[in-house]
Amino acid sequence: MEKLAIIIQARMSSSRLPGKSLQLIGYKPLIFYVIERFRVLKLPIIVATSTDTSDDILVDYLKSLEGIAIFRGSLDNVLNRYIAAADKFGVNNIIRVTGDNPLVDIVVLRKSLSLFLKYNYLDGIYQNGLVKGTGFELVSLKELKSITSKKSYHLEHVTAALRENIPKNPKYKEIQVPDYHQFIDKIILTCDYEEDLELLKKVFAFFKYNLNITIPEVVQLYKIKPELFALNASLHL
Repeated sequence: MEKLAIIIQARMSSSRLPGKSLQLIGYKPLIFYVIERFRVLKLPIIVATSTDTSDDILVDYLKSLEGIAIFRGSLDNVLNRYIAAADKFGVNNIIRVTGDNPLVDIVVLRKSLSLFLKYNYLDGIYQNGLVKGTGFELVSLKELKSITSKKSYHLEHVTAALRENIPKNPKYKEIQVPDYHQFIDKIILTCDYEEDLELLKKVFAFFKYNLNITIPEVVQLYKIKPELFALNASLHL
């Protein structure tokens, strides 16, 4: 397989939850948990942030972590940021994740990597397959470079133009995990709002800040304490 790397997009200027990358969960910032979760894959990890001054503090923190490559590019054109980051580090195949998802499903991700041999784009985020906040995307650099749209939505959301063509392109595929379908609107593990952050704090505290919490473990927690997950579920309908 051509060079594969994890590229995490992160910034400090979120309008819904400003500075969320460095919001604390326990004694560590959110971005720490996002990054550390991928160490088990033993793949290069690149954090792609922006050149905007608002991200200087994030870069300063990232420099304190071992074995992390940092790339700074366009604030708004995230598609270009990904392409430029991959080009700089010689990456051909990308595991794309966002810096507000500290509980990506590593088990499903690991099982999905072999699909890169058959497909150029795999969507593990936007279909009803994985619990929200645990998904990821697998995409080749060549496929990102094939995007010609200049619409701001496509530039900001990176793979949106590819996702729209999944039904037409045999090289594109959705990753489905039917076991999780019943929890799609009940368990929300992303971090867009203050309430999301509060839930993540409680989940990580329950598991004693374990960096390798599995999604089945979170599902079991939901079954024991469903009221806990009511904190933010209504915000993501």
